[in-house]
Amino acid sequence: MRLVRSPNIVASWRGPRFCLEEFVRRRRIAAAPLAVELLDEFSRPRSIASVAGAFRTYSPASVEREIRRLAGLGFLVPASDRTARRDVAAEWRDSLPAAHLHFSGRDVSYVTDPGAHLRYLRRRLAEERQPAPFKRYPGRPRVALPDSSGRHPMSLDRALETRRTVREFATAPVPLSDFADVIRGTWGQTGWIEAGPLGRLLSRSSPSAGARHPIECYVLVWNVEGIAPGLYHYSVRGSFLERLRRGDFRAQAVRIAAAQGWIRKAAFLCVMTAVARRIFWKYSSDEAYRLFFLDAGHLAQTFALLSTARGLGPFTTAAMRESRIEALLGLDGVTEFPVYLCGAGVPSANAARRAPGHGRVSGRARRPSRRRP
Repeated sequence: MRLVRSPNIVASWRGPRFCLEEFVRRRRIAAAPLAVELLDEFSRPRSIASVAGAFRTYSPASVEREIRRLAGLGFLVPASDRTARRDVAAEWRDSLPAAHLHFSGRDVSYVTDPGAHLRYLRRRLAEERQPAPFKRYPGRPRVALPDSSGRHPMSLDRALETRRTVREFATAPVPLSDFADVIRGTWGQTGWIEAGPLGRLLSRSSPSAGARHPIECYVLVWNVEGIAPGLYHYSVRGSFLERLRRGDFRAQAVRIAAAQGWIRKAAFLCVMTAVARRIFWKYSSDEAYRLFFLDAGHLAQTFALLSTARGLGPFTTAAMRESRIEALLGLDGVTEFPVYLCGAGVPSANAARRAPGHGRVSGRARRPSRRRP
């Protein structure tokens, strides 16, 4: 039988150890130089005997044992087995990082016994205090958001039916009441959850794994009634905006959104960031990384439906310049990093006409009031 090296191997240093990982089979080993040399010898199909005799500083028997060990772990596979030889990264258009993330996060073992789960939480609390669920910018000017208007201009069914991505906007400003309802309804706190030893955890209108809620919201505002153009952070705890910088940030909004010029005609852009420790404090397995993006996706859909229900034109985009966003917001990109963008404005007449059900009384895009609250 001839063997060949698995194409799905990555190498990394883990502390002082050099490790090899066959990520499809979820096997990881601390690798000595001989293991790396052996894998290199099997870059093309080879027999065990032909390779075992090529390492003159080792006995053929010891080399053969190492080859069989690597084969047993899946680092070497039968050359005749097409399935075992499948190059996953090549199947995924040469995206090795994506393939590695996907397969390294599969089939994770979860703690299902309540007693074991409780012991785990108590141990984590003894090791390290859990991160705060809120981010604050003390001393920054605050911008109050009015209480919910109480208006329900559109049913959920109708909002789901008419939701569309909008890229054409009118020059009319977004009413402050609509802006406040959308921001608070998407990222605001809806209550508390009693979580045993973890104490009270916040709840939002969108789900979050373990009620960790890692997502923060920053808003670039330039066409909202009653709010001066600038860069703001939404305080979940206080349900107000904290002004980080004054100024017209339309040009920056376009730059951080990968030069999508149509964004400058919207009214505001929300930057969703993730605070890493909120997730990794509780979930340390490889698949936990995807939770940031699941949370952001839930929130983006809530944002889109709330905006639609209030006659606004929402959009979302993952086309981002992460480094520019981090520089703009003053983030280090490690403890907190950008994950998604969304925004809205008053849709143009053309965009409104293209909306499903245009002309129905319940589905018309409402012209915003020009009265300041």
